[in-house]
Amino acid sequence: MKTSITRGRRPLLLALATALVVGAAIAAPPGPTAIGDFYYYYDASGNTIGYRALDCYGNYSAWGTTSNRYSVGHAYCVPR
Repeated sequence: MKTSITRGRRPLLLALATALVVGAAIAAPPGPTAIGDFYYYYDASGNTIGYRALDCYGNYSAWGTTSNRYSVGHAYCVPR
């Protein structure tokens, strides 16, 4: 009978861990993930409050804060 208790906990723990990972991914504002991506972040009034970018050489730059209001751009990077 001990195995039935263990079997019941494993799926529950797996479901909780999955929910935690998915929740963290949804809660975080997006940012640059590819070379040439840049993001501007805005407050509720439309004022720019932050910036995140990966330039054509893979250098990350950032200032300000992030929010759920943002615009995305992609720089044209000439291959070396």
